[in-house]
Amino acid sequence: MTIMAPGPLRASPASELVSVVLSTYNERENLSNLVAVIEKILATNGISGEIVVVDDNSPDGTSDVARALGRKYGNVRLLWRPGKLGPGSAHADGYRFAAGDIIVGMDTDFSHSPYDIPRFVAKIRDGFDVVVGSRYIHGGQYQINSLQTLKKSVASRLGNILIHLLSGVPVHDFTTALRAIKREVVHNVETESKGNSFFMEFIIKAYREGYKTTEVPIVFRDRIAGKSKLSLGRQSLKMILDLLKLARNRSTPPQLLSGKIDKGIGEC
Repeated sequence: MTIMAPGPLRASPASELVSVVLSTYNERENLSNLVAVIEKILATNGISGEIVVVDDNSPDGTSDVARALGRKYGNVRLLWRPGKLGPGSAHADGYRFAAGDIIVGMDTDFSHSPYDIPRFVAKIRDGFDVVVGSRYIHGGQYQINSLQTLKKSVASRLGNILIHLLSGVPVHDFTTALRAIKREVVHNVETESKGNSFFMEFIIKAYREGYKTTEVPIVFRDRIAGKSKLSLGRQSLKMILDLLKLARNRSTPPQLLSGKIDKGIGEC
């Protein structure tokens, strides 16, 4: 693994640092546009932040764009990986690479709104350890604009219901990348999944470790530019196998007694 970027930023004692983690593979156009929007959002809301781009050696030159953005803004760091390992693995590495006290993960294709970042940061500041974006609580939505999107939304909804039932964790959306996490949770929660199952595994294990978790509603949209890299059949099968493993290991450790899910789920 090769790291190429300016050195990590340090938050001043009076201001915590927020790291926004983006995974990329052939997202040259989206990355340039998204970073510009995020920079404005951070500045407007008085958030001290950095943007961590985890790129899997994109053939379209996404890494070069990330380097250029780092020179332009001074707070964009690149974690370059030599091969295509997928978004779950990218976020896992990005969480650990991030320098922030609060880590926000999201998609790079504008499926997630960057304008949600301040809401997620505010929830962490309210005392939560893990804040999960949910398409499946009141106020949340999975926008459907095509037959392909319909298929993905149905698979996602059914998959999340299955995860909820087998894991016993009172969360409605385990598979979206949009979430905010305290640094200590990243340090203390150990995951094994190498693929997109990471998103599910991280939430389940964080909750079982007793970290205070909440959900906030989000709207998930079709990507604006570029092509989806999701292989629905292969990823679904892998996630089911990983879920069965987690379900077999299901227990009620003492920490779970202090694990909490926000009773006000669905409220911003």
